[in-house]
Amino acid sequence: MSDEAGPAQAPEASVLEPCRLQALADELGDPTPAIRFLSTYLSMLPGRILRISNGLCRHDPDASMDAVLSLKISSAMVGALETENQCQAIETMIREDHFDSAVQALPELKKSTDRCFAAGPQLLGRAQSTLCKGPQVWPNG
Repeated sequence: MSDEAGPAQAPEASVLEPCRLQALADELGDPTPAIRFLSTYLSMLPGRILRISNGLCRHDPDASMDAVLSLKISSAMVGALETENQCQAIETMIREDHFDSAVQALPELKKSTDRCFAAGPQLLGRAQSTLCKGPQVWPNG
C-alpha cells in the first residue's frame, strides 16, 4: 500500500518533507536542536512574512532580498518545500526588478506559511516522536 497524499491524509502531513528535518537532526548528531529550530521557524513565520511584505511594498531590493532569502533557507532546512519554492520564485522576481509581480505572489506565500503555522503543534509533536524515536505518545491538546 502507498502512503502518497490522498483525501484521508492529515492536513499537516503535506506541509513539511520529514526527510529534510531528519537530515538536519542527523547532521547535528542530536534531534533536540533540529526540533528547536523547527519550533523557532514556526514561531517566526508571521514576522518573516511581514518583513517580506514591507520590503516588497517599499520596492526595497535589499530588505526584500534579505527577508525572502532568510525564509527560503530556513524553509529548506525544515522541509517546507512549497514555501521554499515560492520564496525562490519571489527571489527571482526581486532580482529582475519585478516588484509588482512579487507583491502579487505574496498572498500564495502567505497561504503556505499560514498552513505551516496552523499545523505547528502537530508538526512539532510528530517531529518529537519521530526524531527522538522514543515511546512517547503526544496527547491532542
